[in-house]
Amino acid sequence: MGWFSRLLSSGDEAGWDDLRALTVDALADLAHHGARGEVIFPADVAVRVAVPERSLAVARGFVEDARFDREVGAALANRCDVAVTALPRRAYEVIEGDRVQVSVAEQAPRTWALVIAGGDLEGRVLALPVGGGDLTFGRGGAGADARGQIDLAVCTQATFVSRRAGTIHRQGHALEVSALDQGDLLLVRRASGEVIRPARTARGRVAVREGDTIELSDGKEGAVRLAVQRTGGE
Repeated sequence: MGWFSRLLSSGDEAGWDDLRALTVDALADLAHHGARGEVIFPADVAVRVAVPERSLAVARGFVEDARFDREVGAALANRCDVAVTALPRRAYEVIEGDRVQVSVAEQAPRTWALVIAGGDLEGRVLALPVGGGDLTFGRGGAGADARGQIDLAVCTQATFVSRRAGTIHRQGHALEVSALDQGDLLLVRRASGEVIRPARTARGRVAVREGDTIELSDGKEGAVRLAVQRTGGE
């Protein structure tokens, strides 16, 4: 696919509504009709948002907020008269540019993976299935009480990790994490060093990005950490 762009008339401001509209316009250009007349999109696309330097932090805050992509998806589905599930999975990147510009291009499929550090499953890589939906994670192991309760076992012996520690929420390429029984002892460590506890946020969820770590602790020194990675090519 080629690159498609839409520019703001002023070209120098990056507002939420403007970026959403530009993104929907650019994505709509990727739609084409199949043999039976149905609207078809590529499976995975890269969305590149270029803004002036002074708007970089604001624009990054927008695209890292899962609500932004949800609004893009709803508007695009309405524009193209398709189900949200038929839309491409979207990965966002914000770069510096002379003016506000949104470009999109098809990309090779990429998936998420969690690399376990600590506990008896250290070193194991948990590849998240392609698609949307929620995945519950926590302590696995034998016994009726553990069956069918979680999608991802991050340990089997670390008793400070709850059976249902938390949930990964997926929509497109976006990931969010929320705490279940782990409560305040589930936290997200940014690559920058920032620490956020999902249970204490207004929505009860925190967006996670490549390079972040989801940590399940005992409140002291014990911890099982899940490093968030992306797999596959651009």
